[in-house]
Amino acid sequence: MNKLLRTSAFAVLLASTSASAMAQTADERIAALEAKIAALTGELADLKADTKKADQEINKKLAATATLSNARPTITSADGSQKFAVRGIVQFDAATYDRRNTVPGATDFNSGTNFRRARLGIEGTFAKDWNYNLTGEFGGSGSEAAQLNAAYIEYAGLKPADGVTARLRIGAWATPTGLEDATSNTEGLFLERAAVAEMVRNLAGGDGRSGVGAFANGERWYASAVFTGSLVGNTNEFDEQTGYLTRIAFAPVYGKDYAVHVGGNLQGILNVADTGAGAAKVTQVRLRERPELRVDGTRLVDTNNLNASGVTAYGGEIGAYYKNLQVSAEAFRVEVDRIGGFNPSFDGWYVQGAWTITGESHAWTSASGGFRSVKPAKAFNPADSAWGAWEIAVRYSVLDLDDHAGIAGAATPAGGVRGGEQTIATVGLNWYPNAVYRFQAQYQRVDVDRLSAAGVQVGEDVNVVSLRSQVAF
Repeated sequence: MNKLLRTSAFAVLLASTSASAMAQTADERIAALEAKIAALTGELADLKADTKKADQEINKKLAATATLSNARPTITSADGSQKFAVRGIVQFDAATYDRRNTVPGATDFNSGTNFRRARLGIEGTFAKDWNYNLTGEFGGSGSEAAQLNAAYIEYAGLKPADGVTARLRIGAWATPTGLEDATSNTEGLFLERAAVAEMVRNLAGGDGRSGVGAFANGERWYASAVFTGSLVGNTNEFDEQTGYLTRIAFAPVYGKDYAVHVGGNLQGILNVADTGAGAAKVTQVRLRERPELRVDGTRLVDTNNLNASGVTAYGGEIGAYYKNLQVSAEAFRVEVDRIGGFNPSFDGWYVQGAWTITGESHAWTSASGGFRSVKPAKAFNPADSAWGAWEIAVRYSVLDLDDHAGIAGAATPAGGVRGGEQTIATVGLNWYPNAVYRFQAQYQRVDVDRLSAAGVQVGEDVNVVSLRSQVAF
């Protein structure tokens, strides 16, 4: 009996223990499953949060902002890697000419008006480091048809050293050939560049000049080297011109509101364009320039065509600004490799300065190795007694296109060139009501000393009063 009772008790205990163990195992499994579900739920929530954040980052990168920076419509991606802008320039000139002398074959100057520039273009950046530009010109000197002004692509992602940026460019554009040319034509002190600077820039450079080149600048220096070809739209060349432009500029003295500029440039024509339609080559160069105004297109100094195989031009630059005072000067020498006879050379220089009455500065920039225009500290608003920026500018320029010219009353010596010597004194008043509009008034006294082939004085002297209205964005 006792044995039976012990056996039964053991069986009951065993059954109870097994049931308890089975119950405990099921609870643990349920708890484990619940823990896994909770973990998966947390992971799913984290995944949703990460996905939402990623979507926000993608949308942020894809988002773009449209702005009007100084009236320039600009669209920029949020990360700054993409940019598109529309640019425009309109310059409307008016002038009156007053002759001071009478010479044989005197010019009937055209007092009137002219749209000096009327440009519309687009520019932008793609993939952060690739820049582009496409600009059309609908103005000019009164006789040109609409034409392409610039069209190029540029890679600007080169960083050869700390603080140094470098760019490679191909297409058509106007490379700065000197200090005066380094200032944008919308920011110059006068309606036109000094005559010698304008003439030299068109030897192997100028608007719409095809080329391939490299540019680099640091905080206080600028350098460029460009191989150039023909002008866009030039259909009178049967073998295109080839040339080069090199320039270096730096600021040995530089501060918050002052800088001293020193620079030099070397440029030239390697192969003169063949303008002969037949088998025989006709390679000629012609140096000439207008009297620093384009309302009338007459060129008062002119070498006429010179048979040549090449041209070399040297230039020296100096300038400075201190607060609201800015001065600059350049000198050039142009040497022609003549075919037959001796090689003539020609010279020119200018000195100019500006005093901004309202205190703004023409700051120096290494981006172009030149001086910027002033930006009004306060835009024109009579209600707030704000009148924009005002400045007075003066310039004296000389362009000498004579070489072995001989004396008055005698014929031109063998191999001599009587292109004439032009001197111009200019006084200007500039008003900048805001960063988009500008108005200029200037007076010029033009004196030309030039002998005809027979030795007769044909140089023309004239006074000119001119005005410009400009909008640029």
